[in-house]
Amino acid sequence: MKNTILGTTIKFVTMSLLTATMLHATNGDNMIGVGTQSRSMGGVGVGTGVGTDSVFRNPAWLVDLKGFNASFGATLFMPTVKAKVGPAAGLGNGQEAKSKADLSIIPTVSHSDHITENLSYGVGMFGVSGMGADYRNENPQKGLANMRTSFQYMRFVPSISYKIEDWRLGLGLTLAYGALSISAMTPDATAPGTPPNPATAKQRGGGLSEDIGFGAQVGVGYYVTPSLTLGAYYQSEVSTTYEDVFDFTTNGTYDDLKLSQPAEVGVGIGYTSDCKCYTVSFDYRRIMWSDANGYDAFGWDDQDVFAIGGSYKVNSDLVLRAGYNYAKSPLHNKTFQGANVGGAPFGAFNVAYFNTLGFPAYTESHITAGLSYQLTKSTGLDLGYVYAPKVTEKSMNVLEASNKQSALSATLRFTF
Repeated sequence: MKNTILGTTIKFVTMSLLTATMLHATNGDNMIGVGTQSRSMGGVGVGTGVGTDSVFRNPAWLVDLKGFNASFGATLFMPTVKAKVGPAAGLGNGQEAKSKADLSIIPTVSHSDHITENLSYGVGMFGVSGMGADYRNENPQKGLANMRTSFQYMRFVPSISYKIEDWRLGLGLTLAYGALSISAMTPDATAPGTPPNPATAKQRGGGLSEDIGFGAQVGVGYYVTPSLTLGAYYQSEVSTTYEDVFDFTTNGTYDDLKLSQPAEVGVGIGYTSDCKCYTVSFDYRRIMWSDANGYDAFGWDDQDVFAIGGSYKVNSDLVLRAGYNYAKSPLHNKTFQGANVGGAPFGAFNVAYFNTLGFPAYTESHITAGLSYQLTKSTGLDLGYVYAPKVTEKSMNVLEASNKQSALSATLRFTF
């Protein structure tokens, strides 16, 4: 039965991630949390365990789980993204358009078990990052360039966790899969200093480009007392290159784009009451977008992420959860600069245009809630909801976009 559950969920996650049209996320293009328990508590998980999903956030806590554990879940993302281009220099008419990319499903699966009393292993497959927009078939006078973008990113993370008295140590290796597509109507290249001619605009985009990358993550946890825990972790940058993804140079040849997921560090603290009736956790994480290939060229700033969450045990079967997550957008109030993209100069307006219309990573505050219910002795159900209020950003005096999100998560847990 164990092998059947694990095999089925792995197959489902693999197929779903390969066929998904687009992912949306929240801290930049990273989800605030992977599993339902973490997401319903604001994305915490560094300073305290969040079940088998600790594989991703801080593998040090896996050793505290008892028995064989498997989790199978999914998140239904429902973003509302809108954009408009102002009537300047003949670019657009200022009419707003809504992105058609407004629904996606992100599956997750994770598993852990003990090797010895003090040593555990875990493995997880997660859709963890992504974003995109779809303005195909909009009136050309809106200036949205028939743009469609889609970025999908998943991680497969095998981990080990070891217990030494009050210490918990964790190590995970990352195999990452990324898929990127960019398509937009842009003019042909012209001589330096010559305005682009809209009459030569062509639909450009090399289709779906894929790559895999490798990384690692380490975590540590410490029991100050049986009720008070501290944690820290580091996740390395994962390098990927998407070949022939878009004609950035507008010379008729598709260019490669190096787009690496950034390194991340975090610390956290957790408190569990003596009666095990309630828990409170707080995490701080820093995501280093400005040092990651691709994001540095597009001018993304580093993010400081603050997450707080708690749970309350109503009875032996029901647990309620709530949380809050905040991180200033990496594109907030940006004055964009020209950069080298795809091996050639890419002007400041182009950088602003693709960030604003194609990759609007604007959400900042996230209000979360959820619950867990024990269906049987070995089966539990987690439900979670995340709401990110609308955030609007403007750039270059003519570009404007907004992003509002809501998401529902559900996970089935099996313990033997």
